[in-house]
Amino acid sequence: MRLVRFVDGKLDPAAAYFVIACGDAFFFTMVMSVSILFQTTEAGLGPFKLLLVGAALQGAILVSEVPTGIVADTYSRRLSVLLGLVLLGGGSIVSGLTPDFWPIVLGTVILGIGRTFISGALQAWIADEVGVEAANGVYLRSAQLTMFFWVVAIPVSFGLAALGETNLPILIGGVWLISLAVFIAPIMSEAGFKRPERSEAMQGFRELGQTLSTSRRLVAARPLLLTMFAITAFYGIAGQGFERLWVAHFYESVGLPTRWEVSDVVWFGGVRLAAAILGIVALGFVRRFYTKRMTNHSVVSHALFRITIVQMLAILTFAIAGDFAIAAAAYCVIFAFSFAYDPFHLAWINQNVDSTVRATVISMDSQTDALGRILGGPIIGVVGSMVSLRAAISLAGIALVPALLFYFKAFGQGAKEPIAESDSVPS
Repeated sequence: MRLVRFVDGKLDPAAAYFVIACGDAFFFTMVMSVSILFQTTEAGLGPFKLLLVGAALQGAILVSEVPTGIVADTYSRRLSVLLGLVLLGGGSIVSGLTPDFWPIVLGTVILGIGRTFISGALQAWIADEVGVEAANGVYLRSAQLTMFFWVVAIPVSFGLAALGETNLPILIGGVWLISLAVFIAPIMSEAGFKRPERSEAMQGFRELGQTLSTSRRLVAARPLLLTMFAITAFYGIAGQGFERLWVAHFYESVGLPTRWEVSDVVWFGGVRLAAAILGIVALGFVRRFYTKRMTNHSVVSHALFRITIVQMLAILTFAIAGDFAIAAAAYCVIFAFSFAYDPFHLAWINQNVDSTVRATVISMDSQTDALGRILGGPIIGVVGSMVSLRAAISLAGIALVPALLFYFKAFGQGAKEPIAESDSVPS
């Protein structure tokens, strides 16, 4: 039995999906695993500039998410995916080619735009090619495969950085992302997608205004949604501050072990790999013990509350830690609980909105996270530059305090029935 089938010179859609998803996971992880390390050590970016790079990434994603989605829905999902891979690779190369601030910003923006071309388009493409029911099985299998390639890419990335220059895995990952697009382009089918007529295509732009209007009515009709978005915003602020400054904190505040002749890159790779493995364990725990209770508002909201408490305490511990082992353990806890947070948060949204508006609400939630990162990140960066890294990361942890207060409000806001578009109040 052949595992890979070609039909009329085109690769079986499921196999093509696995190639793209796994290649993207592996090569993009190679890039991102050492990007903060490169920006901190080789480029010498301070806290404020590190947070500005993060804000540029989130801003690019926020601004381009809707237009790139229209490209995928109007012209070609296959083209959108291929263009996204090329931009991901090109942006990675630009950001890692020289240790200068503006090329790093430019590459990061290109990279962010590339990610939006792929996000959603790849999933929609496979659903068109094999049908929605078969696509669900492909999604599940892909999630398992991509997690494996994601974990494997971490030691590969740090290993290359240890053997060569810190930017080596960034450049190699970028080249391979472009190569992936070149390889898959002639054998990637697109038989299921039907390009809409021009009048239908223009409808996508007209629907932008309708979506904004609907979104406003949804929030007005369901106070819980506004509470969720407030929590997401503060979670984004905390995440941005921690994620952009953890390497600098290890270098400048905590220090790395010197008892063995091990390079700094290896230490960072070991911490990152340990955190990833612990994150997978945490995700497995959630799936095993909470899957059947994910539809209960009280269970999910209280679980998120407890996760947020642990993350806040872990970030504060990381901020004040003077010992490498304590800081590394705190980092692993933060990372692992971030893995656990995501499925609970998505389940919380799903149980409180009807399927007719679910995609809109999830998109609004992602945009709220991005806005929190864009607006809050530079403030934390200023504190890091003018006061200290410990103060900046402590502020990131303290940013979760308002989120905890909003959880108390959310506990009593659970609805008996999920909200549908028709339930929203008139404008």
